[in-house]
Amino acid sequence: MSLQRKIMTLIAPIPDPTTRMDVASTINYLFSVYNTGVVNDDEVKDALFEVCRDVLEATNPDLGMEEIRKRAETLAKEFMSAFKLESSVRRMMSRFRGRFMPL
Repeated sequence: MSLQRKIMTLIAPIPDPTTRMDVASTINYLFSVYNTGVVNDDEVKDALFEVCRDVLEATNPDLGMEEIRKRAETLAKEFMSAFKLESSVRRMMSRFRGRFMPL
């Protein structure tokens, strides 16, 4: 699943459009930071975990804290996988841009 689709899936249950935009912007910012290589993967994953946990707590108040923690950890891992895939695609696109004639 693409990064943008993952973000949309996470924010879909949030009723407030401003909050949805804030969460999406935060995740996109974390992706930009990840792409620069300024911070290590663990720091980005921890930040993603916090964002996912906060969203899950707000949208699923009936779940226990342990279940929210497990789901947030899974989502953070999925986002990191999407970050890695998306950044590798961008690197390849920039590496070969201009070398081939468009059809």
